[in-house]
Amino acid sequence: MATNAISDKPGKLILYLGADWWGSDARALAVALRQQGHSLIEVEYEDYLPPYWSSFPLKVLRRLIRPLCVANYNEAVRRHLDNPAIDFMLVFKGMMLQPATLAAFQSRKIPIYCFYPDVGFASFGSDLVNCLPIYDCFFTTKEFHLRDNKLKAQVRDMQLVRHGFDLEVHRSVRVGEVVKKYYACDISFVGCWSPKKERLVAAVVKNLPDCMVKLWGPGWNNAGEAMRRCWAGRGAFGDELAIIYQVSKINLGLLSEAATDMASGDQTTVRTWQIPASGGFLLHEATAELEQFLTTGKEVATFTDSADLVTQVAYYLAHPEERIGIAAAGQQRCVAGQYTYAAAAGTVCAYHESRKLKTVFATDAQMNTDCKLKTV
Repeated sequence: MATNAISDKPGKLILYLGADWWGSDARALAVALRQQGHSLIEVEYEDYLPPYWSSFPLKVLRRLIRPLCVANYNEAVRRHLDNPAIDFMLVFKGMMLQPATLAAFQSRKIPIYCFYPDVGFASFGSDLVNCLPIYDCFFTTKEFHLRDNKLKAQVRDMQLVRHGFDLEVHRSVRVGEVVKKYYACDISFVGCWSPKKERLVAAVVKNLPDCMVKLWGPGWNNAGEAMRRCWAGRGAFGDELAIIYQVSKINLGLLSEAATDMASGDQTTVRTWQIPASGGFLLHEATAELEQFLTTGKEVATFTDSADLVTQVAYYLAHPEERIGIAAAGQQRCVAGQYTYAAAAGTVCAYHESRKLKTVFATDAQMNTDCKLKTV
């Protein structure tokens, strides 16, 4: 089991490409790496292209300046090419990163790894897809990626890692009545819109009209009128996440459906760990993968389809003591099981050490072969 303990060995110096906002998964992974004694040089793509511009003029401006921003970001990454102290580059997802930039580091013999948190690739642009063959290892949070022959043909090596929670972000919080009144609801969902998620939430709204439903996240402006009335009009960030998870009676764990380039959808998601770690009650889509981490009916509740979702929501709203008990047990399991990003951080670094050993053995074997040839 991975821990946050710092070993006696010197830590690695990692060139880390991700995001750093409070509550982001990229930040959570960076925190776990630092807790294990490693040092990070961070280049954050969001510093080079504002992601939250929402007005029409700013969206147009962002589209016009995007090529310049992408070029500037890649230039900023390449400024670290001549740093011989870097042990490896770790890319979280790889937004805005160009293949030529990775190839430049590859030519310097710097190992390059990708940590990928999403279902598919095509919707993020050709650069992200074209970078896949350059990575020395592709660390995926999706077990079904390991069985995808097309993806396996694109990457050099692939390893499974898990999402987790951030000890500093996903925690029990003390909130006042005004805060609780604003965020509290019967049912909440924090996450981006998709047709499948809308169908599930719509079933609850239609069949349980007296329930207060609150939605947080991007894209819900694409939903029908009934869903838009439930939408906060924005995402939830930072400590809002823990507050929402804690004061909502029921937090929905809705999973992303299959992408255009993937046959399977999510089986678990960041919410699988982050909601119970915050002390929230989680009603999650039933999957075999979920059962590896949380026990149904004891540490998490599950549903199978829209009709069952309505049934489970009605049941748990009517049984608050059972709901509170499951939330407490789920939080205890997350903490006791150390379901943070420490395990993923440890996997990446252990892989790097193993790769170094293989390189040393291969070099020694080649030297021995050369010596024998010269002797002969």
